[in-house]
Amino acid sequence: TYPPLPYCSMPIFDRNEGLTDVDISTFSPYLQECAGMSQTSGDGLFPGLLNAMTLPKNGKALGSPNSQLHFYLEECYEEWRMLEKERKQAETILTKAYPGNLVSLVTSNNLPKMPSNPSRVDRLIVDQLREQTKVTSLLGKMEQLRSFPLHANISSALDRHLEVIYITQARRKDEYINVSSRQRQPAAFFREDREIVVLASAVKDLCSSTRKARTALWCALQMTLPKTSSYLDEGHETGSCSPSGPGSPEQRSLERED
Repeated sequence: TYPPLPYCSMPIFDRNEGLTDVDISTFSPYLQECAGMSQTSGDGLFPGLLNAMTLPKNGKALGSPNSQLHFYLEECYEEWRMLEKERKQAETILTKAYPGNLVSLVTSNNLPKMPSNPSRVDRLIVDQLREQTKVTSLLGKMEQLRSFPLHANISSALDRHLEVIYITQARRKDEYINVSSRQRQPAAFFREDREIVVLASAVKDLCSSTRKARTALWCALQMTLPKTSSYLDEGHETGSCSPSGPGSPEQRSLERED
Protein backbone atom coordinates (compact mmCIF):
# COMPACT_ATOMS: atom_id res chain seq x y z
CA THR A 1 0.00 0.00 0.00
CA TYR A 2 1.08 3.56 -0.64
CA PRO A 3 1.10 6.30 2.02
CA PRO A 4 -1.49 9.03 1.60
CA LEU A 5 -0.52 11.95 -0.55
CA PRO A 6 0.76 14.89 1.52
CA TYR A 7 -1.48 17.40 -0.24
CA CYS A 8 -4.67 15.36 0.16
CA SER A 9 -6.33 16.73 3.29
CA MET A 10 -9.86 15.43 2.61
CA PRO A 11 -11.22 12.02 1.60
CA ILE A 12 -12.20 11.59 -2.01
CA PHE A 13 -15.94 12.05 -2.56
CA ASP A 14 -17.65 9.47 -4.73
CA ARG A 15 -20.11 11.42 -6.90
CA ASN A 16 -21.93 8.20 -7.75
CA GLU A 17 -23.07 7.63 -4.18
CA GLY A 18 -26.76 8.33 -3.67
CA LEU A 19 -28.71 9.40 -0.61
CA THR A 20 -31.57 7.53 0.96
CA ASP A 21 -34.93 9.24 1.49
CA VAL A 22 -34.11 9.67 5.19
CA ASP A 23 -30.72 11.23 4.54
CA ILE A 24 -31.89 13.62 1.88
CA SER A 25 -34.88 14.84 3.90
CA THR A 26 -32.44 16.82 6.08
CA PHE A 27 -31.18 18.75 3.08
CA SER A 28 -34.52 18.97 1.29
CA PRO A 29 -35.33 22.63 2.18
CA TYR A 30 -31.87 23.77 1.11
CA LEU A 31 -31.95 21.79 -2.12
CA GLN A 32 -35.39 23.15 -2.93
CA GLU A 33 -34.14 26.69 -2.37
CA CYS A 34 -31.04 26.13 -4.52
CA ALA A 35 -33.07 24.50 -7.28
CA GLY A 36 -35.59 27.34 -7.25
CA MET A 37 -38.46 25.06 -6.33
CA SER A 38 -41.73 26.34 -4.94
CA GLN A 39 -42.61 25.12 -1.47
CA THR A 40 -46.25 24.82 -2.50
CA SER A 41 -46.06 23.27 -5.96
CA GLY A 42 -42.72 21.42 -5.65
CA ASP A 43 -41.82 22.64 -9.14
CA GLY A 44 -39.29 25.16 -10.36
CA LEU A 45 -36.33 25.59 -12.66
CA PHE A 46 -35.29 21.94 -12.35
CA PRO A 47 -38.51 19.90 -11.90
CA GLY A 48 -37.88 16.34 -10.78
CA LEU A 49 -34.27 17.00 -9.78
CA LEU A 50 -34.74 16.45 -6.04
CA ASN A 51 -36.61 13.16 -6.48
CA ALA A 52 -34.04 11.86 -8.94
CA MET A 53 -31.22 12.46 -6.43
CA THR A 54 -32.64 9.95 -3.96
CA LEU A 55 -32.07 6.21 -4.14
CA PRO A 56 -34.78 3.89 -5.50
CA LYS A 57 -37.01 2.10 -3.01
CA ASN A 58 -34.89 -1.05 -3.12
CA GLY A 59 -31.97 0.96 -1.73
CA LYS A 60 -29.56 0.28 -4.59
CA ALA A 61 -27.50 3.15 -5.95
CA LEU A 62 -28.03 3.84 -9.63
CA GLY A 63 -24.69 5.57 -10.14
CA SER A 64 -24.18 8.29 -12.73
CA PRO A 65 -27.05 10.19 -14.40
CA ASN A 66 -26.61 8.06 -17.52
CA SER A 67 -26.91 4.91 -15.38
CA GLN A 68 -30.11 6.25 -13.84
CA LEU A 69 -31.53 6.98 -17.27
CA HIS A 70 -30.61 3.50 -18.53
CA PHE A 71 -32.18 1.85 -15.46
CA TYR A 72 -35.52 3.65 -15.82
CA LEU A 73 -35.53 3.15 -19.58
CA GLU A 74 -35.31 -0.62 -19.09
CA GLU A 75 -38.14 -0.54 -16.54
CA CYS A 76 -40.32 1.66 -18.73
CA TYR A 77 -39.75 -0.49 -21.81
CA GLU A 78 -40.85 -3.54 -19.82
CA GLU A 79 -44.05 -1.78 -18.74
CA TRP A 80 -44.68 -0.75 -22.35
CA ARG A 81 -44.23 -4.33 -23.58
CA MET A 82 -46.69 -5.56 -20.96
CA LEU A 83 -49.22 -2.87 -21.93
CA GLU A 84 -48.94 -3.87 -25.59
CA LYS A 85 -49.32 -7.56 -24.74
CA GLU A 86 -52.33 -7.00 -22.49
CA ARG A 87 -54.01 -4.72 -25.04
CA LYS A 88 -53.70 -7.45 -27.70
CA GLN A 89 -55.06 -10.01 -25.24
CA ALA A 90 -58.00 -7.73 -24.47
CA GLU A 91 -58.75 -7.35 -28.19
CA THR A 92 -58.73 -11.13 -28.63
CA ILE A 93 -60.98 -11.67 -25.60
CA LEU A 94 -63.49 -9.03 -26.74
CA THR A 95 -63.56 -10.46 -30.26
CA LYS A 96 -64.54 -13.85 -28.83
CA ALA A 97 -67.04 -12.35 -26.37
CA TYR A 98 -68.67 -10.13 -29.02
CA PRO A 99 -68.47 -12.05 -32.33
CA GLY A 100 -69.17 -9.96 -35.39
CA ASN A 101 -67.93 -6.70 -33.85
CA LEU A 102 -64.80 -4.96 -35.11
CA VAL A 103 -62.61 -4.34 -32.06
CA SER A 104 -59.30 -3.05 -33.46
CA LEU A 105 -59.86 0.28 -35.24
CA VAL A 106 -56.47 2.05 -35.37
CA THR A 107 -54.50 1.97 -38.63
CA SER A 108 -50.80 2.62 -39.06
CA ASN A 109 -51.54 5.89 -40.89
CA ASN A 110 -52.97 7.39 -37.70
CA LEU A 111 -49.94 6.55 -35.54
CA PRO A 112 -46.95 8.84 -34.77
CA LYS A 113 -43.88 8.45 -36.96
CA MET A 114 -40.41 7.59 -35.72
CA PRO A 115 -37.91 10.48 -36.11
CA SER A 116 -34.68 10.08 -38.05
CA ASN A 117 -31.71 8.74 -36.07
CA PRO A 118 -33.80 8.19 -32.93
CA SER A 119 -32.25 7.60 -29.52
CA ARG A 120 -33.65 5.00 -27.12
CA VAL A 121 -35.67 7.72 -25.42
CA ASP A 122 -37.07 8.86 -28.79
CA ARG A 123 -38.08 5.28 -29.60
CA LEU A 124 -39.71 4.87 -26.22
CA ILE A 125 -41.71 8.08 -26.62
CA VAL A 126 -43.00 7.12 -30.08
CA ASP A 127 -43.78 3.55 -28.97
CA GLN A 128 -45.65 4.89 -25.95
CA LEU A 129 -47.62 7.36 -28.08
CA ARG A 130 -48.56 4.62 -30.53
CA GLU A 131 -49.67 2.23 -27.80
CA GLN A 132 -51.53 4.96 -25.94
CA THR A 133 -53.48 5.73 -29.13
CA LYS A 134 -54.40 2.06 -29.55
CA VAL A 135 -55.46 1.65 -25.91
CA THR A 136 -57.57 4.82 -26.03
CA SER A 137 -59.26 3.58 -29.21
CA LEU A 138 -59.92 0.21 -27.58
CA LEU A 139 -61.50 1.87 -24.54
CA GLY A 140 -63.78 3.82 -26.89
CA LYS A 141 -64.83 0.54 -28.49
CA MET A 142 -65.49 -0.93 -25.05
CA GLU A 143 -67.89 1.92 -24.29
CA GLN A 144 -69.75 1.15 -27.51
CA LEU A 145 -69.98 -2.54 -26.64
CA ARG A 146 -71.31 -1.91 -23.15
CA SER A 147 -73.51 1.05 -24.27
CA PHE A 148 -72.41 3.00 -21.21
CA PRO A 149 -69.40 5.18 -20.39
CA LEU A 150 -66.53 3.64 -18.47
CA HIS A 151 -65.66 4.90 -15.00
CA ALA A 152 -64.11 8.38 -14.96
CA ASN A 153 -60.97 7.10 -13.20
CA ILE A 154 -60.16 4.95 -16.23
CA SER A 155 -60.21 7.93 -18.58
CA SER A 156 -58.21 9.95 -16.04
CA ALA A 157 -55.50 7.28 -15.93
CA LEU A 158 -55.18 7.34 -19.73
CA ASP A 159 -55.19 11.14 -19.83
CA ARG A 160 -52.45 11.24 -17.21
CA HIS A 161 -50.46 8.66 -19.18
CA LEU A 162 -50.60 10.85 -22.29
CA GLU A 163 -49.64 13.92 -20.26
CA VAL A 164 -46.55 12.19 -18.84
CA ILE A 165 -45.54 11.07 -22.35
CA TYR A 166 -45.61 14.69 -23.50
CA ILE A 167 -43.64 15.77 -20.42
CA THR A 168 -40.99 13.15 -21.22
CA GLN A 169 -40.92 14.38 -24.81
CA ALA A 170 -40.30 17.94 -23.60
CA ARG A 171 -37.50 16.78 -21.27
CA ARG A 172 -35.89 14.90 -24.15
CA LYS A 173 -36.04 18.06 -26.28
CA ASP A 174 -34.33 20.04 -23.51
CA GLU A 175 -31.62 17.39 -23.22
CA TYR A 176 -31.09 17.40 -27.01
CA ILE A 177 -30.74 21.19 -27.09
CA ASN A 178 -28.25 21.01 -24.22
CA VAL A 179 -26.11 18.46 -26.06
CA SER A 180 -26.15 20.62 -29.21
CA SER A 181 -24.87 23.70 -27.34
CA ARG A 182 -22.46 21.84 -25.04
CA GLN A 183 -19.30 22.79 -26.92
CA ARG A 184 -20.06 26.53 -26.90
CA GLN A 185 -20.74 27.03 -23.19
CA PRO A 186 -18.18 26.59 -20.37
CA ALA A 187 -20.67 25.23 -17.80
CA ALA A 188 -22.26 22.81 -20.23
CA PHE A 189 -21.06 19.64 -18.52
CA PHE A 190 -22.96 20.44 -15.32
CA ARG A 191 -26.06 21.33 -17.32
CA GLU A 192 -25.71 18.11 -19.30
CA ASP A 193 -25.82 16.04 -16.10
CA ARG A 194 -28.71 18.11 -14.82
CA GLU A 195 -30.75 17.59 -18.01
CA ILE A 196 -30.08 13.84 -17.96
CA VAL A 197 -31.17 13.58 -14.31
CA VAL A 198 -34.40 15.45 -15.07
CA LEU A 199 -34.98 13.27 -18.13
CA ALA A 200 -34.42 10.14 -16.04
CA SER A 201 -36.99 11.42 -13.54
CA ALA A 202 -39.51 11.93 -16.36
CA VAL A 203 -38.92 8.39 -17.66
CA LYS A 204 -39.42 7.11 -14.11
CA ASP A 205 -42.80 8.88 -13.95
CA LEU A 206 -43.67 7.48 -17.37
CA CYS A 207 -42.98 3.97 -16.07
CA SER A 208 -45.41 4.53 -13.20
CA SER A 209 -48.14 6.01 -15.41
CA THR A 210 -47.80 3.11 -17.87
CA ARG A 211 -48.36 0.65 -15.04
CA LYS A 212 -51.51 2.56 -14.05
CA ALA A 213 -52.66 2.52 -17.68
CA ARG A 214 -52.33 -1.27 -17.62
CA THR A 215 -54.50 -1.39 -14.51
CA ALA A 216 -57.08 0.89 -16.16
CA LEU A 217 -57.18 -1.37 -19.23
CA TRP A 218 -57.72 -4.45 -17.06
CA CYS A 219 -60.56 -2.80 -15.13
CA ALA A 220 -62.21 -1.59 -18.34
CA LEU A 221 -62.10 -5.13 -19.72
CA GLN A 222 -63.81 -6.52 -16.61
CA MET A 223 -66.55 -3.90 -16.89
CA THR A 224 -67.11 -4.62 -20.59
CA LEU A 225 -67.22 -8.42 -20.64
CA PRO A 226 -70.66 -10.03 -20.43
CA LYS A 227 -71.43 -11.47 -17.00
CA THR A 228 -71.83 -14.90 -18.60
CA SER A 229 -68.39 -14.80 -20.25
CA SER A 230 -66.23 -17.82 -19.43
CA TYR A 231 -63.19 -15.52 -19.32
CA LEU A 232 -64.29 -14.10 -15.97
CA ASP A 233 -63.33 -17.43 -14.39
CA GLU A 234 -60.42 -18.29 -16.67
CA GLY A 235 -58.80 -14.84 -16.36
CA HIS A 236 -58.67 -14.98 -12.57
CA GLU A 237 -57.07 -18.41 -12.67
CA THR A 238 -54.40 -17.59 -15.22
CA GLY A 239 -53.87 -13.98 -14.17
CA SER A 240 -53.91 -12.77 -17.79
CA CYS A 241 -54.41 -9.05 -18.40
CA SER A 242 -54.07 -8.40 -14.67
CA PRO A 243 -51.12 -6.04 -14.07
CA SER A 244 -51.67 -5.53 -10.37
CA GLY A 245 -53.66 -8.61 -9.41
CA PRO A 246 -57.21 -8.85 -8.07
CA GLY A 247 -57.82 -6.82 -4.96
CA SER A 248 -54.89 -4.43 -5.41
CA PRO A 249 -55.33 -0.80 -4.28
CA GLU A 250 -54.97 0.55 -7.82
CA GLN A 251 -57.53 -1.90 -9.15
CA ARG A 252 -60.06 -1.15 -6.39
CA SER A 253 -59.74 2.59 -6.93
CA LEU A 254 -60.38 2.23 -10.65
CA GLU A 255 -63.24 -0.25 -10.27
CA ARG A 256 -65.06 1.84 -7.62
CA GLU A 257 -68.19 3.26 -9.22
CA ASP A 258 -70.33 6.10 -8.04
